[in-house]
Amino acid sequence: MGLRVFVTGATGYLGSAIAIRLARAGHEVRGLGRDEDRAAALGAARVSPLLGDLAEPETYLAELKNCDAVVHAAFDPTAISQQDQRALEAIRAAAQDGRVRRLLYTSGVWVHGDTGGRVVDETAPLDPAELVAWRTAHEEVALSLAAHEVEVAIFRPGVVYGETRGVLGAWFREAKEKSIVTIPGNGLQHWSMVHRDDVAEAYLLGLEHAGGGERYILTDETRFTVRELAEAVARATGARVRSRARDEVLKAKGTYGAALLMDQQFTSAKARRELGWVPSHTSFVAEAEALHREWLAGRKAKVG
Repeated sequence: MGLRVFVTGATGYLGSAIAIRLARAGHEVRGLGRDEDRAAALGAARVSPLLGDLAEPETYLAELKNCDAVVHAAFDPTAISQQDQRALEAIRAAAQDGRVRRLLYTSGVWVHGDTGGRVVDETAPLDPAELVAWRTAHEEVALSLAAHEVEVAIFRPGVVYGETRGVLGAWFREAKEKSIVTIPGNGLQHWSMVHRDDVAEAYLLGLEHAGGGERYILTDETRFTVRELAEAVARATGARVRSRARDEVLKAKGTYGAALLMDQQFTSAKARRELGWVPSHTSFVAEAEALHREWLAGRKAKVG
């Protein structure tokens, strides 16, 4: 029997994939979002959309209290901490005066900071990028809901790709519009990648199998540098790769740019072992041409 699941950020890049995957698996999904057009698309995918603002719990708290589980998937690396804090307060209220007994909380690998060329797992000490320094405390706030009989698991996805949005989607757009793929710094840093559909599958498995109090890194285990990733985009699009000096990246993008310059490598052995998670997309580089075709099709559908 399916659960009634409340998904935040359900019209967003990551949340929409998670909400649709849970609905297809037979769960009764309520999806919170602010975009009316994308909310309508959720409805077509058997997700019940709810228009509301994460920072204004009064727009969704009544519905939240009537759900068995929450997937907090409002995943924006530049999101302000106050918005996330309000969401956690609402989830706590729904646990105290409602039926919520399970929470999957979305953090991200940037809480680990630069891994210094090492491959690390969930046990590594945290040294978060300045942009997401608040997330470490919020992970603990989420885990504290165990005091209200809520089983909480933390998910830390890597750099998410697929569809038309995300960092890699921006590369495809730049390649089409300017015939250039701009990389931050010299591109020798590593990014740990994961496809959005594989993240969605991990959340489905987590809803069913994740242990309370556990943290799970979600990456596809590839070890490509940023330059190698960009070169794959360039081959697929006929563009050329251009480096942007580190100082320029920091000046233009601030703490977000600093995060993009980090070197990060991870293993997701724990998610594979405990959740039975096996990513179906194993390499952005190997699939770059197919991903480009998907990106083009997505843009045409959006324009249409």
